[in-house]
Amino acid sequence: MYRVVALGYRAGMIVDRLRARNDYDDIRFVYCNTDKDLLMEWGNENDEHILLTSKSQCREAIHDDNERMAVLVTCLGNDFDCSWKYAVEIMGELWDYADHAYCFASIPFPAGGQRGQAVEIFNELTCWSDVTVLQDDLKEPYNHVPYFMGKGLVCLLESVLTHYHKGRNFDFHELPFGVWATEKQLMMALTAKYSNYKKMSEYYKAGTFTFHERTQKY
Repeated sequence: MYRVVALGYRAGMIVDRLRARNDYDDIRFVYCNTDKDLLMEWGNENDEHILLTSKSQCREAIHDDNERMAVLVTCLGNDFDCSWKYAVEIMGELWDYADHAYCFASIPFPAGGQRGQAVEIFNELTCWSDVTVLQDDLKEPYNHVPYFMGKGLVCLLESVLTHYHKGRNFDFHELPFGVWATEKQLMMALTAKYSNYKKMSEYYKAGTFTFHERTQKY
């Protein structure tokens, strides 16, 4: 019913750090990579691990008949062949069948011309993602300590997956917040969390995160 897809090595690390903070037994976790060894470093034996080999195989492996919410986590500055080649394909597939499809992504430093290409891919992602959360690594307070660079993404992702909207329906009182929210409501909630949450204050001051509505309407 709910799925989080981690594309690439760094995304897998971020998702595992998220899971260490809370219990997400009601969410399916999927790890994707083009490198088999890197693929198996994250998650556990009960999770789905998809070794990506082609775009058609990618979409077929990601496809599902219906889900209330699907979230893609990817870092466009790492695992270049993996995230650059498959991020848009996965996001498009998630949007096709999920009631709500979100993306949490980061943009790398500008070294070697990577940033421009990453921005192009990010712009394509916003065509398919209902709401896209972007971390700019240039404005990351911990960019000098690679391991901690995902801390802010973990915090924001946690706020979406554990913010319950109680009282709507007894059977669904613990659904992730985004299931009941409109795009506008989710944008407002994320912005409020970002600007008012004490743990996010250093990111807010640095302007690390931005929130983007879907750019293509149907």
